[in-house]
Amino acid sequence: MNKTNLFIAAACAMLLSSCYTVTPVSNNSKHKGGGLYYALPMTQICVDVTYQYYDLTEAVFSEFASEMLALDNFDVEKPYRIKNIATSYTVTADPNNYYYVNPNGIAIQVDNRHLLRSVGMTPQEATTQLGSAEPTDQVVATDAKLVLHNATADKMLPTYNLYDRTDTFYVKGDQPGHPTGTSTKKAPRSLRQRAQAAASEIAELEDQRAEITVSDRYTVEGKEQMLRQIEEKEAVLMAQFIGKPVVETVHFFLQPQPTTKANDTLQETVLFYFSRAEGICEEDDYDALPVTCTLRPDKSLQKVRQFSREQKRNALSRGYRNFKYRMPSQAQMNLHCELFDYQVTLPVAQYGPVIDLPHKKFKALFDPTSGAIIYYQN
Repeated sequence: MNKTNLFIAAACAMLLSSCYTVTPVSNNSKHKGGGLYYALPMTQICVDVTYQYYDLTEAVFSEFASEMLALDNFDVEKPYRIKNIATSYTVTADPNNYYYVNPNGIAIQVDNRHLLRSVGMTPQEATTQLGSAEPTDQVVATDAKLVLHNATADKMLPTYNLYDRTDTFYVKGDQPGHPTGTSTKKAPRSLRQRAQAAASEIAELEDQRAEITVSDRYTVEGKEQMLRQIEEKEAVLMAQFIGKPVVETVHFFLQPQPTTKANDTLQETVLFYFSRAEGICEEDDYDALPVTCTLRPDKSLQKVRQFSREQKRNALSRGYRNFKYRMPSQAQMNLHCELFDYQVTLPVAQYGPVIDLPHKKFKALFDPTSGAIIYYQN
């Protein structure tokens, strides 16, 4: 009798410790009682491409920019330039990996994206473990490198040449201040002469800037004010040659496909097309260059992935389902084009293995930006 009671007590203890159930929705099995759903995380990558072009609407001297200001890399017909690229990432629900949970008394927190945030913890406990900082759903990748090929500087400062001054009113033998052809009615200047006058004024401003910078006759505040005034005047004059710079940003979204045995080394696609003449463009547009995106998963978690598959088979044989989470894997993303190369490393949830948590009561907290487990306690 005592052995029977002991067996019953042990069976009850095992039942209480494994009272919740987690079932894949893909099984299409019937669910008894109330419950809730959660999904495994799937990383979504956002690539922000910032480009700059020059609005030539008011650039009346644009045809003389290369000649008079020696801007060899300024092309009126191709004014678009890549200025910067930034990458951020977040996680969304994987539509192919939803689970039904019958909690039976265990605390579960699921956010508005249907992602698991915590198990066995109250909201107050979860907040305490996360710290005082407010959790964010999107993270900017900082480990990035951008190399621009044949790029122009953000601010096109001219390298001055001694442009031809033969378009002068003076001829041989004239005395200073008494040019040939002077009349009471001033002849209108040609477009070239007006451009030369503007270029000469830019050169004078540059000389003033150099003099003020090295001079010790002015206070620091005085220098800053005078240099600011020179910069404003120069910007107005430069706009007549190269136009006004306009900066725009376009967002591109990527959702990498989960890796499989046959496709776990490289994923490549054309993210967009860029033209020096039109900016972001279509494939068949003039001068369109493809920007190729390559994603290369880190292979360091291959053994973990293999072990998790074996763990899954064992769990199925025991007849119950555990809480699942994804262990994100690092991936290297490369953007390549004739105009630039960009590289960044970031975590991708769907490149990592799916891990079973122990089938017992525990406390767990998950990262809202990657889906990784960041706290666990039995």
